[in-house]
Amino acid sequence: MSDILAYPRPVRAPRQITLQGLWIAVLGLLLSIGALGAMLAAPLLTMHVFDGVLQSRNGDTLVALAVAYALIVLLGGALRYLRAALVAAATDAAGRQLQFQALGASVRGALAGDRTRGLAALRDAGEVRRLLGGAVASDLMDLLMVPAAVGLLFVLHPYYGSLALLGCAILTLLGALADLTTRKLVRAASNEQARVTAALTGRLRSRDMIDGLGMLPAILRRWRPDAERSIEIADAAQRRARAIQELATFVGLVLQMATICVGIWLVTYHHATPGSILAATMLAGMASSPVSRVVATWRDWAFGVVAWQRLSRFIADTATPAPPPANPSAPAGLSVEHLTLRTPDGLRSLVRDLDLSICAGQIIGIRGPNGVGKSTLLRAILGLSLPEAGVVRLAGEATYALPGRDGLAVVASRVGYLPQGAQLLEGSVLDNIRRFTDAPAEQAVAAARLVGAHAMIGRLSDGYGTPAGLTSGLSGGQKQMVALARAFFGTPSLLVLDEPEAGLDANLIRDLRAAVAQAQHQGTITLLVTHDPAGWEGIVSGWLDLAADGGWHFEAVARGTNA
Repeated sequence: MSDILAYPRPVRAPRQITLQGLWIAVLGLLLSIGALGAMLAAPLLTMHVFDGVLQSRNGDTLVALAVAYALIVLLGGALRYLRAALVAAATDAAGRQLQFQALGASVRGALAGDRTRGLAALRDAGEVRRLLGGAVASDLMDLLMVPAAVGLLFVLHPYYGSLALLGCAILTLLGALADLTTRKLVRAASNEQARVTAALTGRLRSRDMIDGLGMLPAILRRWRPDAERSIEIADAAQRRARAIQELATFVGLVLQMATICVGIWLVTYHHATPGSILAATMLAGMASSPVSRVVATWRDWAFGVVAWQRLSRFIADTATPAPPPANPSAPAGLSVEHLTLRTPDGLRSLVRDLDLSICAGQIIGIRGPNGVGKSTLLRAILGLSLPEAGVVRLAGEATYALPGRDGLAVVASRVGYLPQGAQLLEGSVLDNIRRFTDAPAEQAVAAARLVGAHAMIGRLSDGYGTPAGLTSGLSGGQKQMVALARAFFGTPSLLVLDEPEAGLDANLIRDLRAAVAQAQHQGTITLLVTHDPAGWEGIVSGWLDLAADGGWHFEAVARGTNA
């Protein structure tokens, strides 16, 4: 199906936890537990030094404890480093997979005519990758420290533990408050930014018209109020989040001061040792720090979650549905079974209950007034868009399932497609003809010779190495010839041509019709939309006429094969 099928399809996330992901989670948990034990041992050693060594003034014990403390700190640091490297590798892999999913979804959305949501999906993927690439995973693992530190504080004295538990509960409530007070604002700001950016992108798409008519200042003036409104909404959410973050920092400081005060009271009445004050202060900080960090990064969480939800919906909307089972009894050619198409807004029927069987080697012309749905019908037959009802099968298989089957190279050799406007990609003429595969150049040359494009390509500055993208400078007719060679490349079994004569002179049109006739002898099914039906008389096997009310009529030509 030409270069369109060369784009990646959305990669669906596995429904089950993979063995690799399970090992990563288990290893990360073990490393977190090891680092946690090393960090919790430090306050206990400090308390032992403060209560024991300073009282006995035993230098050997101090040296031994200092060595043990240094080893524990080094071990904890090494474990945290290994955990960070593991988490970074896992989140980077997840981010890459998500980026490919977003790219595939954006391409399918663009093919369906929705380019703005595709651009927003790529931005959302970047937002989620930024969230994953931060300290989110490490912060979540560090939350394991909270119950462990609070438990040790209860061992030191119930007052220490109760105070730390109260502080962590207050910080958790502040996190919930941040979510409740900013959730709607964050979602509104994120959606408004996506809408405003999409609107500006759509307005700036016609560069020549904007520059030629001097419309850029006016467009920016109209866009600015919407942009300022989206910024104001985001700033309001940021202000609330910052206020709650400052309050969380204040709660952490109060918790440490209260721990010291409680420790002094306990030591005064001989309920605890002086060293417990220092150990309890360190443990209280360890208990509150992970919760405080989660609250402090609430902006990343909020915007990342909204972006993830919006991206997930878009990927689901553009995902390829499960194909219907193959029909072994279907004919070897192309079968259109009760196909019904409507306009994108659903208000008007384009084709109603089209039922047609086309055998190998037949050439079917499609006629009808402008806007009747000829190109839409070709897209539905190719599987680029799903119909409202019915199914199209090529050799018994639903066409919209083809891109996900035996590999892109195999599928590309089965279908040739010439869309309106040529639609060449950035790359050389050779790359475009052979659809950016590693197929031998001789096959591309053979396709160019077949449609009469070889001589034209030979006159280009670099021949088959000439750039052929949007900025290549090729004329409309030259692009059309390259696109025709691409459609005929690989001897496809189904050839779909949408106004193939556009931009061609009489000699090239004669070569095109000869190429179609040669493909017919090789068993290729050809569907073509043309505004010059008279020129194809004597070549086509039948005409499919589309009416403005969704009706249709098929007329077989009484020559050669009949439909």
